[in-house]
Amino acid sequence: MTADVRIAVITGATGGLGKTVTKLMLERGMKVVASFRSDNSLAELMEYIGPLKDNLTSVKADITVEKDVQSLFQKAMEMYGRIDVMVDLAGGYAGGNEGQDIQESEWDFMMSLNLKSAFLCAKSVLPIMLKQNHGKIVFVAARPAVEGRYRAKSAAYAVSKAGVVVLAETISEEVKKSYINVNVILPSTIDTPENRKNIPQGDFVKWVKPEEIGNVILFLISDDSTVTNGAVIPVYGKA
Repeated sequence: MTADVRIAVITGATGGLGKTVTKLMLERGMKVVASFRSDNSLAELMEYIGPLKDNLTSVKADITVEKDVQSLFQKAMEMYGRIDVMVDLAGGYAGGNEGQDIQESEWDFMMSLNLKSAFLCAKSVLPIMLKQNHGKIVFVAARPAVEGRYRAKSAAYAVSKAGVVVLAETISEEVKKSYINVNVILPSTIDTPENRKNIPQGDFVKWVKPEEIGNVILFLISDDSTVTNGAVIPVYGKA
């Protein structure tokens, strides 16, 4: 393996956005270590990327559990000896209740799935990148993290994603002298088959496409983004 082959760890690789981003990274010659939860979703990813799967290593992990997250990054280090890129796309949505009606279980679920997972990934990858003195990290938050008009009946989700923004901004300040770039993207509704099914009344033309978000991520993990650090980047499409 030559030094110019980049090593990436990605979470949420089997999701609607994750599959696209994983394929884009593989198409650019990167070696990718990806987490997954379900064997069925992994099979779908493998079918989607086709022959590119030879450069993908899959690790079954619950990224809300620290030991699983540590195992994911340890696997990458065992195989390649470094991690150049970490893209944390794992997360999800639960909502529909106003603040006073949110159940404790829903609140805890959102904080764990969206915020705790991002923290655990950062905690595992940062010592590696600090030792290397380089790295690219991209987190995914969401539009409600920064815009109040999208938060109604989504308080737990919005707060968890706002936490991801603050986490990314904080880390970016802490590590910028070590040539580590930390940025976060803010999608609006992503045009995936699952979202079309769940929101049939949506205006699909305005939704942002996974490939469009993927191209922004490719820039953020490229050498061209060296001067971009601590950015909170909207990827809203026409919404």
